[in-house]
Amino acid sequence: MKRSVLFALFAAIFVAPASLLPWEKAQAPLETPWAADVDPANVLPEYPRPIMVREAWKNLNGVWDFEPIPSINLPLDAILYSREILVPFPWESALSGIREQYKDTWSAAYRRSFSIPEGWMKDDSRLLLHFGAVDWHCRVFVNGSFAGEHKGGFDAFFFDIGNLVLSDASNELVVLVYDPGNEEGIAVGKQSNRRFEDSGRYTYSPASGIWQTVWLEPVPETYLHDFRIVPDIDREHITVTVNTNTQVEGIETEVIVRIGERVVSRSGGRLFQPFQVEIPNPRLWWPEDPFLYDVDILLKTAGGTIVDAVESYFGMRKISLGEFYQDDRGRPRGPFQKILLNNEFVFQMGPLDQGYWPDGLFTAPTDAALKWDVEQTKAWGYNMTRKHIKVEPQRWFYWCDKLGLLVWQDMPSTFRVRTEEEKTQFELELDRMVKTHWNHPSVVNWIVFNEHWGAYDVVRLTQHVMELDPSRLVTGNSGIDAGTPDLDYEVGHIKDNHHYRPPTNPFPSTHRAVVNGEYGAIGYKIPGHIWNPDEDDGDWVHHNYAGIDAATEEYERFIEMLHTFKERDALSGAVYTQWTDLESEMNGIYTYDRKQEKLHRDRVTRANRSLWEDDRNPGGSPDEDSTAVEDLDGGPDTID
Repeated sequence: MKRSVLFALFAAIFVAPASLLPWEKAQAPLETPWAADVDPANVLPEYPRPIMVREAWKNLNGVWDFEPIPSINLPLDAILYSREILVPFPWESALSGIREQYKDTWSAAYRRSFSIPEGWMKDDSRLLLHFGAVDWHCRVFVNGSFAGEHKGGFDAFFFDIGNLVLSDASNELVVLVYDPGNEEGIAVGKQSNRRFEDSGRYTYSPASGIWQTVWLEPVPETYLHDFRIVPDIDREHITVTVNTNTQVEGIETEVIVRIGERVVSRSGGRLFQPFQVEIPNPRLWWPEDPFLYDVDILLKTAGGTIVDAVESYFGMRKISLGEFYQDDRGRPRGPFQKILLNNEFVFQMGPLDQGYWPDGLFTAPTDAALKWDVEQTKAWGYNMTRKHIKVEPQRWFYWCDKLGLLVWQDMPSTFRVRTEEEKTQFELELDRMVKTHWNHPSVVNWIVFNEHWGAYDVVRLTQHVMELDPSRLVTGNSGIDAGTPDLDYEVGHIKDNHHYRPPTNPFPSTHRAVVNGEYGAIGYKIPGHIWNPDEDDGDWVHHNYAGIDAATEEYERFIEMLHTFKERDALSGAVYTQWTDLESEMNGIYTYDRKQEKLHRDRVTRANRSLWEDDRNPGGSPDEDSTAVEDLDGGPDTID
């Protein structure tokens, strides 16, 4: 924790150059209602990781120094900062204050100072510097020393900087970022470099640099690194695995399950080894009753001294496939597979949610905005959402858990996969996505590829994710063009076809559930709520309806078709495209700025709920004569 006296003096007297251009929000083509609530002195102040809470933390969001640079390998003393940026908004966004693209180098530098709260640093303490996400490759320096580097635009990471900081003086943090976007075969989702300047059908603006919360967290020398909780509603227990940063003798873990202050159950076990905690007569997690248990996870010595502790939560929820031998009218059919939630068939109906914001691009302006999207998805009668080739911050998953919204989570796609190195990187990020979010009860389906974008080794990677997380469903390739044998890989739990107007249904399957993973796109334009009104009409997509009445009537007609597919062909779910308009797509339920509803809410809500609200048999179980439940794990042993 000790640094040279010379650097301490430098850090204490450092003043930004007089030429530094102060932060000011850039002009955006559109703004959401929450843009006005962004306070540069208090940006996204909420605790960023509700699934794993410690009391002590410090938010480093806010105004940082900023400069485009020729390379992230540039010496630190060669960087002369001339701008300020608002972290954590991507540098192409208006809320960042920059709204520029650096096509020559794809690189930029960030800098800020920070101090350590009193009492944090002790002889056996560590200090973790967390990044929610940085797109794409970053190198991090603390007080001039290299702290670490990371590649991957959608996953959280941290560095232990305890030996690099000064506990009683100002510290300097520098982050150098390189983001080639879709110039290379990396996971970018819907980002397109050309979209920043001109049209790009079905793709949107790039979102480079720091785009999720940066924060500090003090931890003991041996600390709880991560954990996994797998619920088993049939056997009324959870299986818990607790991992520490290092393997040490004499430390074990204890798990205490609570409902508020009332202890439900407790049990202990060895580190790195799964053990069970009984949950008697569990209250199940449903979209209409998203009940969450509180849980304390402790590291303790043999003498009972608590070494480290975190608070978390979990839901007693099961997702599986069931084999049905009759349709909803009792006529003999099948056997067909359907998706079961807590051993009961519930049709899953949701919108395609791209997770874009006109003012912050990848980053919602406020946590209230993030919550609003989830709340309103539920309010429109949906019980599910498909997060489309983007991974959101932990707080979005928290709101889905707490408010009761099922999630189909896509892996962000590449536009192409060109090298073995890029494949290795993609698979590393795929694993990180699953492991980072597998404690969230809302997540019920992993989607490995979308419509063949950058697809390779589909069978191998789908089977890999099925083995990595056997407690969830896995779609190998959403939009498999069912009926085309060379494009249907016959792997995974779900057979998924995309067909927009009208929706269609894959043929029923004896070994996979069938869904329509994208349909609809009932669009029209509302003047004053368009990202680029000067764009050529031929560059727009999905905007060919007369207005709200015609669009709503078509929506209802498509819902009636889904009813037919559900009854006749064992359809288990559908995804309406899409939640909001986007830069070149006018097919949202809301305009891109989320200020105008584009369908009649009451009629759409009623239509959506008609697909699923009568499916459940509350308190009951599937009819044993018509359904055989298949556990995904293949056997019995598997904050608010």
